Amino acid sequence: MEIMSTNAKGKYIRGKKLLLYGSCIDENPEFLADFKDYTPLSFCPEKEHINMLFYKLITMMSVAKELVVLTKDGSPHCVQMHYIAQEVLRYSEKKFPLRHFVINDGRIIEVSPEDIKLSRYLSKIKKLRKSI
Repeated sequence: MEIMSTNAKGKYIRGKKLLLYGSCIDENPEFLADFKDYTPLSFCPEKEHINMLFYKLITMMSVAKELVVLTKDGSPHCVQMHYIAQEVLRYSEKKFPLRHFVINDGRIIEVSPEDIKLSRYLSKIKKLRKSI
């Protein structure tokens, strides 16, 4: 289902675990198989602005149980979905489990919230690379 056309507090959302994934993953649906227990919600940041995603997600997460974000690694567009999910958790009155995954070289890799946060700060990445 496309997240922007899904009822934010409907039967597919209320009390459910949600999988937010980049719509380009529809080309490889086998990656969604690991998340059978989740309501799949696709989004494309090239098609719609991420601010719209923020408002939709913050409403959904007021009634949902958990959120997982799955994107293709290296996409300058899809990485924003991870950022928005963390902002939703930060500003939401109801705290919920949030996990992040990326697809790289045909594998699903979990990344930490700290990794997502760090990726937003290029100066910190530069300092880390200098220390290596």
